[in-house]
Amino acid sequence: MTAVQIRQMRRLTGRRTFVDVPFRIHGENPAWIPPLRISVYDRLSPKHPATDHQKTALWVAFRNGRPVGRIAACIDSQFNSYHSCNWAWVGFYDCFDDAEASGALFDAARMWARLGGADTVIGPANFTTNDELGLLVDGFEDPAALLTLENPPYYERLWTSYGWEQSMDLWAWRFKRSATTLSERQQRTLARIEKRAGVRARSIDMSDFDAEVSRFFEIYNAAWQNNWAFAPMPEPEVRHLARQLKTVIRPEWAFGLETLDGTVVAVCLAVPDLNQVMRKVRSGRLFPLGWYPLLRESKTVTRARVWALGVRPDYQHLALGPLLYREIVERLMADPHIETAEASWTLASNHQINDQLAAMGAHRSKVWRLYQLRL
Repeated sequence: MTAVQIRQMRRLTGRRTFVDVPFRIHGENPAWIPPLRISVYDRLSPKHPATDHQKTALWVAFRNGRPVGRIAACIDSQFNSYHSCNWAWVGFYDCFDDAEASGALFDAARMWARLGGADTVIGPANFTTNDELGLLVDGFEDPAALLTLENPPYYERLWTSYGWEQSMDLWAWRFKRSATTLSERQQRTLARIEKRAGVRARSIDMSDFDAEVSRFFEIYNAAWQNNWAFAPMPEPEVRHLARQLKTVIRPEWAFGLETLDGTVVAVCLAVPDLNQVMRKVRSGRLFPLGWYPLLRESKTVTRARVWALGVRPDYQHLALGPLLYREIVERLMADPHIETAEASWTLASNHQINDQLAAMGAHRSKVWRLYQLRL
């Protein structure tokens, strides 16, 4: 067998080769949901705001001159400072079932991380916990939701045979319209919580979008500050993400709980699962015809993803989480098209949140795994 060659990808031509690799590997699989190439280019662009605190590198594995795999690595100085650690991240991993090529890609990323001063490598993540992350190890029968990762089952073997060790699991929870109901007892309990807390729900005000985004992420960053591997998202990245999400946000699915004086103390955001439509855009390109199914069918998707949820720390003792779940379930059910919703992801170690989701009628549908290597 011809030896594998690993080449670091630089400049725009290298990024084009890098972005194209998963289309070569998974393109013939009709169940695979292609990413929008423009979104991947954006995340890899030297102009992305995260480059202010992230150093990254990209590699592609070649055999007989043809790409057979890819990987990226990232050292995030802001994350390392926040957690007082020396981590590197690996992600954007795709490979044929080829242990030699996969191992050579891991070798390249590990060496780069060591030379960059890292003592631990975590992955897969594109590039940190503020991006898509995790290797899917359970729930392959369930289609990937918007902004989540998917992979074939053999990836797990390629990772573990190299020596990667389990670090943290992330869970997805599935709600079905037919199975999601609240008992009278639960409704009475939630009504008492709502009255005691003195809060009310309101939708995002799209006419005041920039200010609403600031309020949302202020709560979100505070709520998640003590979670495993979390780092607050800087303002430029918040604005960048908000511009991307603005076109898909439905105001009634983006809301907060506020006190009677208008202080926002909890937030929740669900988005239509446009991956249902993206499956039909096999090229991953919007032009010349990729925009058509997105425009025609985006309003009639039958799935949603609950993407973010958080309660301000000084209000977490009031059990506002269940109020958010009840509110989002009712808002999603008000749309006659929506049949299922995925809440993802939650940390496997967050027993309080997971127990609350199960009590609402959700079932665990997926497990993504993050791995680590000590250098």
